[in-house]
Formats: sequence, C-alpha cells, structure tokens
Amino acid sequence: MASLFDLVDHYTYTFFLQGKTDIALLGWLIPINDLIITIVVAILAIKVVRPKLRWIRINFPRPIGLWQITAILFMLYVWLTAIAEKDGVANKYASLLLIMYLIIIVVCATGFINFVKSSQQTQRQQQIIDKYQAQIANANQLNQQYNEIRRERHDTRNMLLSIQGYIRDHKDKEAEELLATFLQNDTVEKHYGEIDNALDKIKISGLHNLIKEKAYKIVEKGIPFSFEVNAEIDELPGSEIKTARIIGILMDNAIEATFKQAKPYIQFALLKHSAKVYELVIANSIEQKLNINTALKFEHSTKEGHQGIGLSNVTQLVENDDHYSFSAEVKDKVIMMTCFIQGK
Repeated sequence: MASLFDLVDHYTYTFFLQGKTDIALLGWLIPINDLIITIVVAILAIKVVRPKLRWIRINFPRPIGLWQITAILFMLYVWLTAIAEKDGVANKYASLLLIMYLIIIVVCATGFINFVKSSQQTQRQQQIIDKYQAQIANANQLNQQYNEIRRERHDTRNMLLSIQGYIRDHKDKEAEELLATFLQNDTVEKHYGEIDNALDKIKISGLHNLIKEKAYKIVEKGIPFSFEVNAEIDELPGSEIKTARIIGILMDNAIEATFKQAKPYIQFALLKHSAKVYELVIANSIEQKLNINTALKFEHSTKEGHQGIGLSNVTQLVENDDHYSFSAEVKDKVIMMTCFIQGK
C-alpha cells in the first residue's frame, strides 16, 4: 500500500501539478487520489481476501515461513525507498522503482503460493498417514474382538458341557449354580419373592427360567417393573423355542431402552384368555420419538451403530406362522408390544 501511494502521488504530481504556479488549488488531487485508491483496495480486500482469511487460519495456523518472507521483502522495500529518497533519484528513476516494486510483489506472491502448495501437500501426507494408522488400529481391534469371541465361545462350550453332565446326573442345584456363576448373576443368594410368586404360575420350565433371569436383571438395574401372570400356564401353542426367542428379544430391548432413562418403566404380562389363546404384553417407557413403522422394518435397529437385535427380528419370527401375531404401538411416551399366541 505504501509503494502504491508513492507511485500514485508521484504520477499525480508529474502529470497534473509539476510546473503549475497555483499548486494550492490543485494540491487536493493527491489526497483525493489516495482516498480513491484506499476505497478500491478496501473493496477488493473485503470481496476477495476476507473470505479466504478463515481458510488461511484453519489450514495455516502458524505460517512462520510466510511471515519471514514477508518481513524480508518489506525490509527490502523500505531500504530501496530510503536510498532513493536520500540520493534524490526517486523522481528520476520512478519507472525503475516501479519495476523493483513489482518484482517484490511477484516474489512475495510466488513465495505465498509455494508455501500454500507445500502446506497442502504436507497436510495430504499427514492425512494419508493418519488414515493408515486408523486402519491399522481398526484391524488390531477387530483381531482382538475376534480372539475374545473365540475365547468366549470356548468357555461357553465348556460351560454347556458341564451343565449337560449335571443334568444327566440329575444334579439340578449344581447346574443352576454353575449357570449363575457363568452369567455373573447372584441368583442363588438373591431372592425376589414377588417375581418368584408370579412365576410359579408358569409351569413351562424353559420359559420360567428365561423370564426369571430377565426379570431379575431388571430389578438389579433398579428399573421400576410390574409383572403379571393371570393364570397357571403349563402349555403354550406354537414352538417353545420361538416363544422363548420372542420373549428374550422383547425383554432385552426393553431393558436396553430404559437403562439410561431418567424415569424408566417396564411392564410384563402373560395373560391366558382361553386354553388356545394367550397374550404376551411387554411395554417400556421411551424418551425419544420413535417411528414404529420404521422400527418394524427388516434389519432396522434403533441401537447405536445398528448393532443388536431389533423389533424387525420379531416380525420375521412370527411371519407365516399362524400361531403368532405381533403388533406394536407408541402412546404417551410408552411403546407397547403385544404378541398373541394361539392354537390353530
């Protein structure tokens, strides 16, 4: 800007003021031209430079090399101007000085462009390195998870073989203690009378134990829980394995959905309407809005990362099976899941 003002002032004086007798009347041209140049440069800076400032701050937070180049060129400009003024050759060699100033500007611009390209290349290389390191970390994590799954599978197989041996020897107590140890669930030491009394009405041992484990888990997590079985149930239509999977999925979903809620609530009911018609109802509170039609779609899960089992798995289980009919609805921040189990 200083060199630009010098050149404007010089040529204004040369073309308009030099040799004039009444310079006081025409002297206003110099400040007017300086003002016009300032306005033009300011507009260009606002239109062109300002949008780039944020990009420069983000990509070059510490451009030490750029500032060094700028400082050297600025000192060169000051030195050149001082010599020209001292020797009185500023007016005589104005064109030469203009060429020198242009050379300084070109060198400065070239240095800036090279700095930008070098910085961008360095950033791209660092991004490639970071991406490669992230891939290695993910591969190591996957390998670790695979090894853990293999160990868990081995432990599960050994545990099942041990339980199978106890069952063959009719040692139910030992089998229950071993299973409780493996599940890290203190079922031997804890006694939940209300749940046990209600579960006494379910005479199907497999479902009885499954529901008891899930109910104990709910109580241990401190989630408010209501439990109802209206009549003794010693047989259910359909497949016991499929019924157990449905109950397990729905109760696991309810537990995970309410675990971090401020005011959680879970309700379980297994109702006998007749010898051939039974109704399973599991309801839980929800804090966020839920599109039930989307939740029931194939392979949809509301869990983080879409891991785990969603409601769509229940719809697949009951599909094309006349023994089951499943529905779900959301009302007043509660999702109610109902499954009718009926004979043909």
